[in-house]
Amino acid sequence: MNGYFNRKDLVYTVYQEKSISKAAKKLFVSQPSLSIMLRKIEEEIGTPLFDRTSKPLRLTQAGQEYIKATQAMLQIESAFEDYINAANELMVGSLNVGGNQLLSSLVLHRYVSEFIQSYPNIRLNLTDDNSLALENMICDGQLDIVIDNHRLDDKLFVQRLWRTEHLLLAVPAGFACNKGVEQYQLSEEDILSGAYLAPGVKPVPLECFRDVPFVSMTRDNDTRRCADEIFREADITANTILEIDRLVTLYNFIENGTAASIVSDTLVQHMQHHAGKVVFYRLASARARREIYVSYKRNRYYSKAMRVFVELMFRIEEERERPGGADKTN
Repeated sequence: MNGYFNRKDLVYTVYQEKSISKAAKKLFVSQPSLSIMLRKIEEEIGTPLFDRTSKPLRLTQAGQEYIKATQAMLQIESAFEDYINAANELMVGSLNVGGNQLLSSLVLHRYVSEFIQSYPNIRLNLTDDNSLALENMICDGQLDIVIDNHRLDDKLFVQRLWRTEHLLLAVPAGFACNKGVEQYQLSEEDILSGAYLAPGVKPVPLECFRDVPFVSMTRDNDTRRCADEIFREADITANTILEIDRLVTLYNFIENGTAASIVSDTLVQHMQHHAGKVVFYRLASARARREIYVSYKRNRYYSKAMRVFVELMFRIEEERERPGGADKTN
């Protein structure tokens, strides 16, 4: 019996990283050592698995079949590990959770920390990426659960509504455009307390900010896509002077008076504020409201670790929303 797949982890890591040097760092081996091991695997198979003339590395046809077989084996191994996980009452196993940039960096730490403290023998891995990347990773079995505001195919995924968030216009307090629209203005405290969602809070006319400089997320971000649609609905072309890929950095540009932006209340609720530097406005567009879902694949083994983590998320969220419950920023 051949051992083509005895070191499938090496080949799969090179495939994921699309670079032998990057894969070597991830595997904690030297690049020359990994190159030698990879050559030995290819020699045993009798054909190259990677086209080394391209950067990043690309799979050959044989390499594509190797990866397809590897992914199938990894899913079988994962299903068996999930079975052992349940049989041993969460004493062994792993859980791979993915979230978008904002949730991973500012929100999910509470849920992850409580799970780790309660089940220290479960190896929980948290991945931070954009919606498309998260969808690809859960499709090929790299992730068990995704928490994101991106809708997935209902035929392939179970999606449970976890919380609703709202997009707001955030403007540096010193901008002249804030004069004359004081009746629409909201403070950080209004956002933290939830007062901005009261029925009597009117949305601001967006045309008042037609000439204001804006800082925006890059175009692969859902907040950016929603913001672009909000501007289109208002027949406004945003004066975007800067595009960045980190939400926390974006908020810093608003606070230091560089530009305005459209941000989520989730971001505002979890940032450290410097009082009075930013004013907020409610937006009229239906695109300003969006849902965050907890998603996992249908027709796969729903492990006990997955079930416990999801139940924990919903329990803490119910406590957060209950009158007199946890602070909104927790």
